[in-house]
Amino acid sequence: MKIYILRVPSLVQPATQPFAYPTHNKDYGIEQDFLIWLHRNPQLLTKNASEADWHYLPVFWTRWHIHHKFGEDKESLQLLQSEVEKVMIDDSKTFTVTQFDGGTLLKIGNTIEFTGARTINNGIDIPILCSKHKQPLFPIAKKYVASFNGSFNTHPIREEMKKRYQNDKNVLVGGTLPTRFYIRWIQGYQYNLNTIASYVALCPRGTSCSSFRFYEAMQLGVVPCLIGDYDARPFKQFIDWDSISYYAATVDELDNLLSKLDKKEALQKGKNAAKAFKNELYYQKWCKYVIKELDAIK
Repeated sequence: MKIYILRVPSLVQPATQPFAYPTHNKDYGIEQDFLIWLHRNPQLLTKNASEADWHYLPVFWTRWHIHHKFGEDKESLQLLQSEVEKVMIDDSKTFTVTQFDGGTLLKIGNTIEFTGARTINNGIDIPILCSKHKQPLFPIAKKYVASFNGSFNTHPIREEMKKRYQNDKNVLVGGTLPTRFYIRWIQGYQYNLNTIASYVALCPRGTSCSSFRFYEAMQLGVVPCLIGDYDARPFKQFIDWDSISYYAATVDELDNLLSKLDKKEALQKGKNAAKAFKNELYYQKWCKYVIKELDAIK
């Protein structure tokens, strides 16, 4: 396979963004990560667009949209649309990587979106990643069957989950930590401890179908459970998600899962999840699966 990197102007690759999300994260994401990975694998690249199997559109969508009122600035969208149209050669063989909720927000024909935060946009799911959390030097005893810390107003399923478990001593749904601006060194550290003290990390969908929390839990060695109407766990034809995670489409399904939870199995899945995160899904590791997906499409 040969990939041609479309020559976009620096305008559509902002060097920074106004804030990091989550707040402990470095100003870095999957959009920058994939471009760096491609340059580190020159055997995949060609400077001849006509001989390429695929064209890669390396726009930093998240930084652009954050700088322009989260995609609500119509003039900036028109400008971005114009700049992208100038460099596009063949949309039928073009792909891009986006983390922004809702994807590119542009009309780009048949271009394939590898998306870390699907809402209603079409695309191929990929991980939504952030910097690693610090872990305690001492072991943390399991205290909860499952736990969740975060906002409840980003999707109805979170509100339903809160109502179901707010008086359940075995399931922690608390903290109501603002997902964008909470202080990681204090409340965030407690978030880490609560997650580690649980057999299962609850990862309900929010605005998008995926969740940073899902991959944070994997990094901390706790089996994540994605909860939502769409199963956004990526690369399903290549990764055995049943061995490293759970999925529940509804709170009723989640309730059934937790009531029948095999704690020994959950612990093993947590260990498997940590290994998979380190070796297959963290920065630079996940990128190879994009190539596998493109191969499968061809």
